[in-house]
Amino acid sequence: MKKSYQKNTDLAISQGFEEVCDEKAYRGKYYIKDGLIWIHDIEALKTSLNIDEDEALKDEGYDINSYYYYIGYREKGEVNKELALDLIKALIHSDDSALSHRFDLLNNKNVLDEMVSLFCEGYREEALINCANQLLKR
Repeated sequence: MKKSYQKNTDLAISQGFEEVCDEKAYRGKYYIKDGLIWIHDIEALKTSLNIDEDEALKDEGYDINSYYYYIGYREKGEVNKELALDLIKALIHSDDSALSHRFDLLNNKNVLDEMVSLFCEGYREEALINCANQLLKR
């Protein structure tokens, strides 16, 4: 499942990665934090570097842990929007989620729509709350 480049870069920035201009990088920039480079599309990166294994990317300074943690491809395909909304509401009403008790999010249609969209693409709850917080700052 391919992620939107803009959503992916917004996520990287929300996680504290800093933009670095580099004409050799994809679209002329990359994002770095603690010496590790954010990955937008792991398969495309492996192809461009002629690398087969994730561990080799790690050796090259790429943040494979964040990639799988935040991007988290779903094996069963996309979740529909109605189910995604129900799951997000359940997370908000739960006691053990990054979204716990954030009832304010339920009253903001733009933020909630963006969270649903991200959830459908496979982003996890930590990414959803970070996105929501960034949108609420604007």
